[in-house]
Amino acid sequence: MRKVALCGVMLFASLFMVAPAAQASDQSIRDVVSTQAQRQAKEDARFIKAARKLSTRAQKKKAKSAAGRQGASVKLWRDALAVEQPETEPVASAKKKLLDALDLYTTGLRRFQQGLNMALRNGGNSGITKAKRAIKNMNLASKRAEQAAKLLFS
Repeated sequence: MRKVALCGVMLFASLFMVAPAAQASDQSIRDVVSTQAQRQAKEDARFIKAARKLSTRAQKKKAKSAAGRQGASVKLWRDALAVEQPETEPVASAKKKLLDALDLYTTGLRRFQQGLNMALRNGGNSGITKAKRAIKNMNLASKRAEQAAKLLFS
């Protein structure tokens, strides 16, 4: 009798201890995108401010750390969106485009950090051109993310 009661309690506890599954609705995807975009806007402003000037060593270090924070923020957004399951095909394609744009943005951030590392290591501006090319890559990713978000909310 005790074993049955113990198994019943364990089963009951395991049902409520499991992490909540992703919701399967288009509205939940829209909610995730809008919430994460609002949060990301603050991080974007901080990153843009730090990456604006890259002439001194201190400015390069500040931009490098801002890029790290930006990367973590984008990863948080991507992870929150990836677990959601769409119901309709247009939302599914918009979600995929947004995930691809976030991946491209992350790649640009990594290249930006690599360029800054080169510039900091060599003491010159050798990596600054690589970092500026990465910013162009990130701008393209931002435009693609904006287009995917428009598809999602239309």
